[in-house]
Amino acid sequence: MNNTPLEDQVHDALHRTADPLHRSPLTVGDVRTRARRIQRRRTAAAGVVAAAVLAVAVPVGLDLAGPSGRDSVQPATQPSVTPVTGTVRIDPRSAPRSDTLGVSLLDVDGPSLVADGTVTELPSSYDQLTPYLDGWIGAVNTEGAYSLRQLDADFRVLDEIPTSSRMALSADGTRIAWAEHDGTHWRVVDVAADGSREERRTQLPQDSVESHVEVVGFVSDTEVLVTQTDPADGAITTLRVDGSTATPVPGFVRPWTASAATGVVAGVTEVHDDLSSCSGVVDARSTTGTPAWTTCDHTLASLSPDGRYVAGLASYLDGYGSPTLAILDAATGEVVVDFELIGPTNTILGINDRVVWEDEDDAVVTMVSGDRQYVLRLGVDGTVERITAPGVELAPGAVSLTFAAR
Repeated sequence: MNNTPLEDQVHDALHRTADPLHRSPLTVGDVRTRARRIQRRRTAAAGVVAAAVLAVAVPVGLDLAGPSGRDSVQPATQPSVTPVTGTVRIDPRSAPRSDTLGVSLLDVDGPSLVADGTVTELPSSYDQLTPYLDGWIGAVNTEGAYSLRQLDADFRVLDEIPTSSRMALSADGTRIAWAEHDGTHWRVVDVAADGSREERRTQLPQDSVESHVEVVGFVSDTEVLVTQTDPADGAITTLRVDGSTATPVPGFVRPWTASAATGVVAGVTEVHDDLSSCSGVVDARSTTGTPAWTTCDHTLASLSPDGRYVAGLASYLDGYGSPTLAILDAATGEVVVDFELIGPTNTILGINDRVVWEDEDDAVVTMVSGDRQYVLRLGVDGTVERITAPGVELAPGAVSLTFAAR
């Protein structure tokens, strides 16, 4: 099938502004502070959920790890919400609107930073941007080659560091981690965003520059989860680093997300001959890699700040993203709510694979429907809102918004 020029434009823009979407589970390279619970939408929430449920055709129906390894994940101490019955259909054109957003966005084509209702023009385009020391630190992606730039308060470049992937940022924005090669060794650098403690640097097992390193996230107050690829056969090793040692974490083909609140990791655990895959949640201190639970219906993409929930995209994504998003109980794998995109027939529909959490109960995503990009807030209670804050509304055909701290 031949794509239209618009389809090609949207497809190219999505790949330019986001992590390469994994067409199969084997593709590798391809929130800061908790926002206050937002009262502005709760009045309409009940009506939105009721309407969504009526439109459904078919219903669907931890403590921190201790010093010894565990092969099971303990339930979160806070009770989860009652699962939403049925699939909630998302049409961004008719969704209730909100002009507030508790996470920051980047317009990579502007280029500009959209934060706290203000649009700030940037001198350069960044793939990530977050406060660091008295200024900022930003990730630059130049045709797949990453570097980090330390910036002053006015976004002037103070230093530039070659790296192998994007940064990892803690849910509260207080920690930043990246990988760098010093000419001899790969090291993972874990810093406090305000400079209040010494850097933690951990040397990784493989030294060659070709041993690609990706920083996944934080699994405790002192540990970072990373992957390192063996250039000889492409095998990925998952590692937990603490500033001095690098400990293997078994059980994953490719981890996607980690939680410092509960000490768990979620990601792809199995790949089958037909390129289908299964994902699971594993304790980062497990010695066997046995998942607490697995799913072959979702690709687990993003854990909530408190570790209670995990966002699951479709098990197989195409170049336009995922047509669905589920929020699952991270301790049990039970689906709390299923969202599905709807729109005009024969149009582009897809949720981008970068999912962030505005707070413990609200995920935020970017998506494409036809020739428009939208930013949506999706609640664990089944509510849906389209964000219309300054800088979020783009001209038709513009697909350039991404999350600044993801």
